[in-house]
Amino acid sequence: MAASKSPRLRLLHMRDEIDSLANELAGLTFETYRQSYGLRRTTERAIQIISETARSLPEELRARHAQAPWADIIAIGNPLRHEYYRIDDRVLWETATADLPKLRPIILRMLEDL
Repeated sequence: MAASKSPRLRLLHMRDEIDSLANELAGLTFETYRQSYGLRRTTERAIQIISETARSLPEELRARHAQAPWADIIAIGNPLRHEYYRIDDRVLWETATADLPKLRPIILRMLEDL
């Protein structure tokens, strides 16, 4: 299997995006985030990568870890790619600061299972 299709490598990408985004947003307020074009673009791109990566994981692997909201994770990618101008800053902030920290331990368990 090519490295780019490796579930392990893809899970590592997800973990790294979650960790990097957490570091970028640590200690910031929503207002600080909202006023920073760079932080908003960084957040959008990280969430888009996580969405794409989740979509590419084997279905049976996602099914073994069904506690993650895979359908929602995958679905957010379409608006980020095609309707980026309609994305609500608050939705991405909540995704980055509340949802992704909950996803991280699931990703770590998945890595342990591989």
